[in-house]
Amino acid sequence: MRQRISFTTMATNRDEILINFQVCTGIENFDECLAHLEQNDWCLERAVNAVMEAQQEAQQAQDVSDVVAAIPMETPPSSFRPLVADLGGDDADCNPPDPPAPALAFQPALIPPRPPTPPAPRTIRMINFTIEYKDKTINLVLEDSRTVGTIKTLLKDELHIPVDLMVLEGWGHTRIRPNDSAQLSALHLPLENRLYLQTPNIPETSGSNSNTQPINGEEISFADKLTRSFELCIMDTDDKQEYRLRYSGSKTILDVKHGMFALTQVPVRHQQWDGWPVNSEDTLTLAASGIEFPKHELRFRRINNKTRSPKQATDEQTASSDDEEFEDASDMYLDDSAVFGNDLTSRRFEALLPNNIEDETLALMHFSQEFRQRYGETHPQFFLASLEDAMKEAFNVPAKDRKLLAIYIHNDRSVQSNVFCSQLLCAESIVSFLTQNYVTWGWDISSEENKIRLQSTCTKLFGSVTTATIKNLQQDKFPLLLIVMRIRSNTEVFAVLQGNTSLDELMTSLIHAVESYNSQRQSEIVQEAERNAAETLKKEQDEAYHESLLADRAKLEEKLRLEREEMERQMEEEKEKKQIEEAQEARRMSFQSQLNAEPPEDSPEPISTVRMRLPTGEMLTRRFIATSPMRMVIMYLGTKGYHTEEYKILTTFPKKDLTTLDQSQSFKELGLFPQETLFVEER
Repeated sequence: MRQRISFTTMATNRDEILINFQVCTGIENFDECLAHLEQNDWCLERAVNAVMEAQQEAQQAQDVSDVVAAIPMETPPSSFRPLVADLGGDDADCNPPDPPAPALAFQPALIPPRPPTPPAPRTIRMINFTIEYKDKTINLVLEDSRTVGTIKTLLKDELHIPVDLMVLEGWGHTRIRPNDSAQLSALHLPLENRLYLQTPNIPETSGSNSNTQPINGEEISFADKLTRSFELCIMDTDDKQEYRLRYSGSKTILDVKHGMFALTQVPVRHQQWDGWPVNSEDTLTLAASGIEFPKHELRFRRINNKTRSPKQATDEQTASSDDEEFEDASDMYLDDSAVFGNDLTSRRFEALLPNNIEDETLALMHFSQEFRQRYGETHPQFFLASLEDAMKEAFNVPAKDRKLLAIYIHNDRSVQSNVFCSQLLCAESIVSFLTQNYVTWGWDISSEENKIRLQSTCTKLFGSVTTATIKNLQQDKFPLLLIVMRIRSNTEVFAVLQGNTSLDELMTSLIHAVESYNSQRQSEIVQEAERNAAETLKKEQDEAYHESLLADRAKLEEKLRLEREEMERQMEEEKEKKQIEEAQEARRMSFQSQLNAEPPEDSPEPISTVRMRLPTGEMLTRRFIATSPMRMVIMYLGTKGYHTEEYKILTTFPKKDLTTLDQSQSFKELGLFPQETLFVEER
């Protein structure tokens, strides 16, 4: 019985399938393994069973061959000639033939051995690639025998980009980006692949109209500016030197300032610029800043005249960058004129917040401006409103948009303040992380009045424990950074970070707070989503119910209106009918009053007897004086409801309509004497 292998768990990744196949079958040749898997549609069970069956059949054929070789056989007949000739000489012909072997009772049939199953042929796979570059999408179909360099060569023909400047990303499971000589079959790629072409080092062509001038004289869109280069002409007014720098539109103003730091060794906080648009933040990209495209002029100078020039910086390259930063911080603390300028010496100990605060928003704007003048343009973006408003900004939003609240408490009397602000709080990494994950609010407790005001606010918002921490903390532990979070409607101080810390410790604490907050906030996001879904469903149901009520009310009103109109119509018809009946009754009474009385049968005067057949078949008979006018019969019929407007009165022979004749003629004159039959018919 053939042995079969079943797998209850199948690997979904082709790399895992390939490895499992090699382990099960022991085939080391990659191309052979790939061909077997391709023939079985990458079904590991079918591929392994097929190989095992082939190996078993080959082994059975080999076993039969060994048995046949071990059994003695009859001497072949004389006509049988060996395939290999005897080269022993003439004596070979003189040697007598061997005696025949005894016949065997059992003579097995000769079964030729079955050759082992040859390796499966190498099949060529066609791999599809969808490559995205900026706003373009290129589709390629290549054999897996091609290389990565082939893809780049085809992209070069399509995009006219040098191959050595191309970087292809998106290889999926491949941890290391393959080189250009790597064969596609060695990457174990699926049939469908999506790659992303990047050109981080592509040179900008100054003569290219697409990079320097608007297309056809039209205004370039913001998206186009993000992908193009800005030429910045920066004049260093101190050294009288001009720098021409090119930056992509996606770079920020802060990137430009760091570039000048690399050229001039002037820290960002000591740089002063002219030419940037008003109220432009360092986080703005060049495309969004509003500067002129493609060329813009800027002026650069040093805030502190004592800042080292580029030549001095070159002579002092032996000092480490950390020492330089520490010396800068020390200088700033020991000599405030190095930060504020020579003309600001009188403001050395001025607090960031003034005393006697009336408008808290104006006071915080003063705080932000003073902080920027002291420590440079790179600093946290302080929230310019009350602490309660800052909490609303951070927490009174949907759970997925909430941020942590960072409360910075400054104290000029602490020796740590200047070092903490310049080296830690204003570090680019800290500023960027605070901007993305925190709402930052600042306060200065250098004066006792502002300290008491902050303590009162903290007691109101966070309780007495936080207030006691701020109140009892030693002066040299300042400044402080309070991390506040809200979990399930509870606002609490998560951490109190003191000024005597390092940059790494501060960043670690901020990251830990964000991770802890996000893990706890996730349940609130789910609950809020469920609550919003329930509210939306309830709102939709209420709207549907309200619409149903309106529809029912409209139907009822329509029904009442129709009933009212029907009633009015019936009343109007009854009124008209009554008027008609009254008119007919009046007319009948008029005819009745004018109609002569019916004469008796024994009247001495001549009598004309008239029989009248009505449309209903009824027969009326009445006697009239023969000398009376014929209108008497018309009046008589009128009293019965048969008026000449609607009916005609016909004689038998000759047939004539009495309503068309002169009604003053008598019955005798009209030949209706002594008797006549008339027919009343509708007109």
